[in-house]
Amino acid sequence: MTDLNALQETRELAMLTHRAAALAGADLTRAAEPMGLTASTARVLLLLEEPMPMRRIADRLRVDASYVTGVADELESCGMAKRATGSDRRVKLLAPTPTGAETRARLVDAVTSESTAMRALDARERAQLRALLTKLVDAARSPAAR
Repeated sequence: MTDLNALQETRELAMLTHRAAALAGADLTRAAEPMGLTASTARVLLLLEEPMPMRRIADRLRVDASYVTGVADELESCGMAKRATGSDRRVKLLAPTPTGAETRARLVDAVTSESTAMRALDARERAQLRALLTKLVDAARSPAAR
């Protein structure tokens, strides 16, 4: 493969990956808006199957802890979540309220039905895509990939 062909392929793969991520973000926004949620509050609420340390939320979303603090403030102000102290007093948990848990359940259904990937790909294709994306992400984390 020539350098120009490799560059073209690299560019095309990057663009398609970026477009797919943008589609997923738009799907989430479309599912969240009717519930009065932003994409940010929806992302956090979807993680709250049970109380979760705010640091773990930040790690799962790959964001700064201050971002989660701001989103937690929003979720608290609309009655969807509350902060609690963990077993270690230094750990702050974010927990869904009953309203938040009910909204989360509706959000799960909406996100699934709005998902372009769920509509466009069958189960086998989604499994292949998941495996390929996992391989790509894992390769980037590996010290040998750097």
